[in-house]
Amino acid sequence: MGKNRAFGATALVAGCCIGAGMLALPLATLPSGFFLSVLPLFIGWSYMYFSGQMVLEVYLNVKKNIHLMGLLDEVLGKWAKILGAGLFFFLFYCLLTAYLNASSLLIGQTLNRLFDVDLHPKFYVILNFFVLFLIITLSVKKIDLINRGLVFFMILFYLLLIYVGIFRFNMKNLGLFSHFNVIVWTLPVFILSFGFQNLIPTVAHYLKGDSKRIKSALFRGTLAALIIYLIWNLIVLGVNSTEVEGLGKGTTEDLVKLFNASGPMFGFFIKGFSLFAILTSILTVALSFLNFISDSSGESKNRALYTLCVLLPPTIFSFIDPAIFLKMLKIAGGIGSVLLFGVLPPFMIWKKRAESKKGYQKIVPFGKKGIFFYLLVSLFVITLEVVELFP
Repeated sequence: MGKNRAFGATALVAGCCIGAGMLALPLATLPSGFFLSVLPLFIGWSYMYFSGQMVLEVYLNVKKNIHLMGLLDEVLGKWAKILGAGLFFFLFYCLLTAYLNASSLLIGQTLNRLFDVDLHPKFYVILNFFVLFLIITLSVKKIDLINRGLVFFMILFYLLLIYVGIFRFNMKNLGLFSHFNVIVWTLPVFILSFGFQNLIPTVAHYLKGDSKRIKSALFRGTLAALIIYLIWNLIVLGVNSTEVEGLGKGTTEDLVKLFNASGPMFGFFIKGFSLFAILTSILTVALSFLNFISDSSGESKNRALYTLCVLLPPTIFSFIDPAIFLKMLKIAGGIGSVLLFGVLPPFMIWKKRAESKKGYQKIVPFGKKGIFFYLLVSLFVITLEVVELFP
């Protein structure tokens, strides 16, 4: 039973991490090539892993079964809870805008090819909105069944494209591009690719507060995500035999151009995988957001109204800028994710250690200097994103 729980917790952490990064990483690292992307990917993984350790240390020493907002309230006070809630809204809306944007384009391309039609891209955004609205207003049990079907096809397409990709793989393509300066600006995407901190209270409760097993689940889960990302990026970038012409700055159209440049068969599998990966991400993020809003309001009724609150703003943002995919992910990672998981946890752990009494459980391996350095890294990433937004 213990082993099954440990495996289940590891799978939960890995599944929570794997999402936006699967699509954003190849697009973000294309100009620099695979080899230059390895180091920042490790930086993103270690940065978020230590963030998770900080949240875990605070959670175990608070000794209450509360979620992340409750932790902020308990340790830092109401101002931190209000700030955290605002950052959650910001992060969720950025993610949903990127997901809705990309999935609408992929759905449009699929329907255009199947039925030989050429409708306006905004039509598919509206269609996507209504379909998602109908699904998310269903019961959690029905959403779970739909999600399982999507996950099955996502895994199937992933295995098929890896198989096809191996035969088209060329080592020479991995160092095809050499724009070293570009990789620095993609750090927010690497950081966003390892988000799992809001899951820690659930994992800790599931493993009955056993710190060793929880730490193991966090490490193995995030490491599994790192390995999957590395293999994915290796295959996608290794398959492209020539420079992909006409790429801009990471728009949704660029994503499709990159996939089409990989050849018809590989392009088919990668677009199929991407669509299922985005749809599963939309369902999980939207459902989490829906629960967050209903919990905050203290009401579980009015599900249709809450679903509208979840989906309508991202739909409007997609209308304003139909090519906003990578931009929204970078904003989510460089500002929302870093502030929520890279700035608030260090302050929590700092205060908790200052108040520490006998029996305090120390999880994070470094002291004040290490925490201060971590905060400096967080401020550097935020500055990087702000400078890019307002050059």
